[in-house]
Amino acid sequence: MTPAHYSPTQKALHWAVAVLIAGLVPVAITMVNLGEGDLQNRLYELHKSFGLTVLALVLARILVRLSRGAPELEAGIPAWQRRAAHASHAALYGLILLVPLLGWAGTSACCAPVSWFGLVSLTLPISGGMPVGERILGVHKLAAFLLVFLALIHAAAALHHHLIRRDGTLRRMLPARHGA
Repeated sequence: MTPAHYSPTQKALHWAVAVLIAGLVPVAITMVNLGEGDLQNRLYELHKSFGLTVLALVLARILVRLSRGAPELEAGIPAWQRRAAHASHAALYGLILLVPLLGWAGTSACCAPVSWFGLVSLTLPISGGMPVGERILGVHKLAAFLLVFLALIHAAAALHHHLIRRDGTLRRMLPARHGA
């Protein structure tokens, strides 16, 4: 049965992933443009740890969505917009999985060890050293740019629904307001 609304867990996972990705982008741009040193190394470690966190959260989000489902799109949305919404959501989920996986694989190949906040070693058994790692990280970078582009379109579409169509598309993903 299709749920009438997103659960608080679905909303929390959506916004946690969105905030983390929004933070990872400027950190990535900064870290690759800094000169070598302690600050750059700390930013790389934070980027890797938060990227692995995004991966764990999106896996949880997928499991929740598979078990609970998602509400139907608002009534009155044209068929082409429905298809675009479904395709863009699938692409977003795919990229949110792919980008951290590529970062993890590329870093494991070239720049081990990979750890999660210095607490747990998570280096993948990928050989090839720097040449392989750099190729994987090049794809990671391209996929990240595509993810940012699609996320901006996603946000613009949500704002379009809220401000122009004035339907409940955006409101159903916002936290519930008590007393409203």
